[in-house]
Amino acid sequence: MPLGIWTAASGAAAQSQQVDIVANNLANADTLGFKKDVQTFREYMATLERDHEAADIKRGPIKDQDFYPLDGRDSSYVIIDGTHTNFKQGNLRVTNSNLDLALEGPGFIEVSTPSGIRYTRQGSLKLAMDGRLVTTDGHPVLAAQPLGLNGPAAQGGLPGGIQGAVAAPAGVDDASRFISLKDRGNQISINPRGEIYAGDEKIAQISVREVMDSRKLQKRGANLYESRDPNNFLPTANRTQVRQGMLETSNVNPVEEMTNLIKANRLFEHDLKALKTYGDLMQREVNDIGKL
Repeated sequence: MPLGIWTAASGAAAQSQQVDIVANNLANADTLGFKKDVQTFREYMATLERDHEAADIKRGPIKDQDFYPLDGRDSSYVIIDGTHTNFKQGNLRVTNSNLDLALEGPGFIEVSTPSGIRYTRQGSLKLAMDGRLVTTDGHPVLAAQPLGLNGPAAQGGLPGGIQGAVAAPAGVDDASRFISLKDRGNQISINPRGEIYAGDEKIAQISVREVMDSRKLQKRGANLYESRDPNNFLPTANRTQVRQGMLETSNVNPVEEMTNLIKANRLFEHDLKALKTYGDLMQREVNDIGKL
């Protein structure tokens, strides 16, 4: 069997997955806070899997390959290196709604879900029947914990004189961090630090988290992310500001994604044509050359 057929087959499989990823990006072009996925590829050389031993004297019939050993270097395959999320900032859209929040910076809003704590950039919030501040899917938004005597303030404050609040330590009951705005939904104001006020009364501060390595965040559907590494979070979200009355749009560029989709489809078609060509050659080898 020609070795090149595996090159074409692996390329077609890789481009098929690329089409799925680009199509998903296009489908979420209007999803608030959505971050697009990008697929990367690498080449795998067949020679890497061989054990290179000392050359032996050839006994028996000699072929042309014996004079020019390739050691598998003529066989390279397409390997999917991974799918990564592009966390580039999306555009901010003005809504003038008190419960619409946009994050300007790398932070994430911390929310409670039945599967545990998750993080989101989708800031279209609402009030539940009991007055809790929740996401559009009904997940309660969590409040940050004030710096106490056992927190960074007790050790002379945070680096650079940062003051404010941090997320609750592991083991703190999520329900104790729910934000209640009962009968105050139309009277609240939220400053860039995420502090919620009703007039001059501070009610709570929305927990906004920043991560050191965004590659450790995993998508969990419905615009939610999970980080299984508790040490991946920074103590405070200094680079992120909360913008009330705004929403962050998707960072998907439809024109760019349509171009990527056309490119992936054409490469997929080219690989299929190569597979068909190899199939025709093998058919002629069996039916025609075998008759000689």
